[in-house]
Amino acid sequence: STGGGGPAGGDGIVAGRISFVFNGKPYGGTTCIANSFPGENSTSITSGGDESEWTLMMEIPGTATGQFDEHAGATCSFIKPPFNMYDSEAVTIAVSAYGKVGGAVEGTFSGMLINQLDSTRKPITEGIFTAQRHLNVE
Repeated sequence: STGGGGPAGGDGIVAGRISFVFNGKPYGGTTCIANSFPGENSTSITSGGDESEWTLMMEIPGTATGQFDEHAGATCSFIKPPFNMYDSEAVTIAVSAYGKVGGAVEGTFSGMLINQLDSTRKPITEGIFTAQRHLNVE
């Protein structure tokens, strides 16, 4: 074991990746970045598809591993241009690794998202992420 963090590539850079099923359709991408906000004691995980076809943003309380739900302050938003914007009604984010800056933040997620326009609910399931942890944002 390397003592924290996930697998890194040959050059020591964590390869970001994310996959999930939203409303029955699989999505995946290789853009996945984690930023911590020490002043707010929270971490944001931002990911997206190729050609900016979608963006998924999650936020968890704190800067450590653990399981977080909406009652703990976890959130998840899914944006699929031009008009689909969903925010989490219920979400569970389980963080299994929280490496130092340059390392990996890894975990799983699922929940129920609600459309901002028409209030329809759509499930997000089978979420798995590996994010490269970037410098803290002051």
